[in-house]
Parts: sequence; structure tokens; C-alpha cells
Amino acid sequence: MWRFLLATLAVIVLSACSITVDPNLVEEQLTDNSSTENNEQSSPEDESEQKTTGFFDIINDVFQLDWSTRKEDNAQPIQYLALGDSLTRGVGDETMEYGYTIRLQEELEKWPMIESVELDNRGKNGRRSDQLLDLLQRGHYDEELAEADLISISLGGNDVMKIVKNNLFTMTKTMFDKELPRFNERYEQVITEIREINADAPIILVGFYNPFSIVVDEVTPFDPIIAEWNYSIEQLAVKDGKACFVTVEDLFVSNEDMVYHVDFFHPNSTGYDRMAERIIETMQACNIEEMSDGLIGFGE
Repeated sequence: MWRFLLATLAVIVLSACSITVDPNLVEEQLTDNSSTENNEQSSPEDESEQKTTGFFDIINDVFQLDWSTRKEDNAQPIQYLALGDSLTRGVGDETMEYGYTIRLQEELEKWPMIESVELDNRGKNGRRSDQLLDLLQRGHYDEELAEADLISISLGGNDVMKIVKNNLFTMTKTMFDKELPRFNERYEQVITEIREINADAPIILVGFYNPFSIVVDEVTPFDPIIAEWNYSIEQLAVKDGKACFVTVEDLFVSNEDMVYHVDFFHPNSTGYDRMAERIIETMQACNIEEMSDGLIGFGE
């Protein structure tokens, strides 16, 4: 019990804290290909394949083409609104690039059906579900919501931490069990408020992780608590029908791969890289293209 209390205290303290063609390039490429053909014996089939490959290599190099960034004729720009806490804000990212949100923006801009992505990051350190709900009920983000084609939310970590800070030496799991339905109700109302303004935009609900595991390097009583709260968020995504839940618990069970910031509470750039990768994987798995009626498409 004493190690658990010390770990809790440590985390609380730490968490406070135009195209130009170069003739020489073409000649060089042709010379290289010629040399390769003279020095290697190959079958007619191999020679044909090499010529075809060499042709495309020359075209790519001469015109500086990147086939991976080509766009479909009907590619559209999208507006991405990010709401939530310090994970949305990108606290801990030593590259100062808004954490997972700007990484998600950059990855989405590679998709053939997306012309560009404009990011509007409204994350705030320490934000809880009741605070975001209050802002939404007062119409604080009405304009941003109405324009959004994609929305992401990260909530939960600060709701849990509020219980920890207020009941440090008398903490029991019952306290979290009692608060979970209230948190679930607030989060559901957050989604309802968003849907009253924007009924169509897909919503990415990002889960949260147990920061205490890195302090004690073992399973803590918070593991089942975090899992239960994340499950409640996942069920809200299912209920909404146009939302995807992204689990990140397993990305931060230790710091062996240096995924934590120096405060041992927030992700660092590597941690945010992994979060963005997981979000992209989840968006594809939950068929974000169908959810967005083809607007957010990653296929041909």
C-alpha cells in the first residue's frame, strides 16, 4: 500500500509540472542502366522487366514524382477539430507539434481522397468532461463544430486524477465505481451536444492510459479502473454509430521504448507517434470512409 501511495504522490507532483528537367540527370540514368545491362546476364523476360522498371525510375527522378502523394480527381479538403485535454494539446511533445493531432493531420493528407487537412486544436491542459460539457452547452464551439468534417476527443484522465487528488489517503475502488456512471453521462452529453450542431462528422474518441504503471513498474489497482472507464467510452462510440474508439492503454505500459516525457505522465514525441499510428489503424478498421460518405477516403 505504501508503494502505491508514494507512486500516486509522485505522479501528482510530476503531472503538475514548377518542373525543371535536368538533361544530365537523364543521361546519367541512361548510362547507369546501360552499364547494368552490359555487366549482367539475364533472360529476355528479366531484360524486359528491367527496361520497364528503369523507364519508370527515370521518369520519377527526372520529374521528381512521388506516386504515394497523388490525389484522386475528386479529393476534397477537410476541417479537423480536436477537443479535449493535454493529450489533445500535445503536452510532453518535445518537437512542439501538438502531439498526435498534427501527426494525424499529416498522415491524413497522404490519403488519395483528401486534398488537405486544416487542424483546429482546442485541447487544454487539465480539462475534464464536466468542463468541456459546460463549454459546449454555452455554445463556445458552435462555429467550429458546424464546419468540422472530422472531430476527435480525448477525455477521462483528469476526471480520474480529480478523484485521486481529493481522496489520496482514503482512496478506494468504490469511489471510482461511483463516479464512472456520472462520467459516462457527461461524456454522452458531450456527444449529444456535438450532434445537435453536427450530425454527420465522424468522431474519434481517444481512450486514456494508466500513468501509474511507469512509476511502480508493476500492475496497480488503477489498471482495472482505467479499463472500465475506457470500456464505457468505447460503448458510447458504438451507440453513436459514427464514432470510433481508439484504445491506447497498451502503448504506455512501460517506458522501455522511451514513450514517456520526462514528467513520466505525458507521452513524448515517440509516444505521440504511436498514438497517431493507432488512430489511423482504427479509423481504417472502423471504416471511416463509409462513416464520412467517402469524404475521408484512403482507398483508390
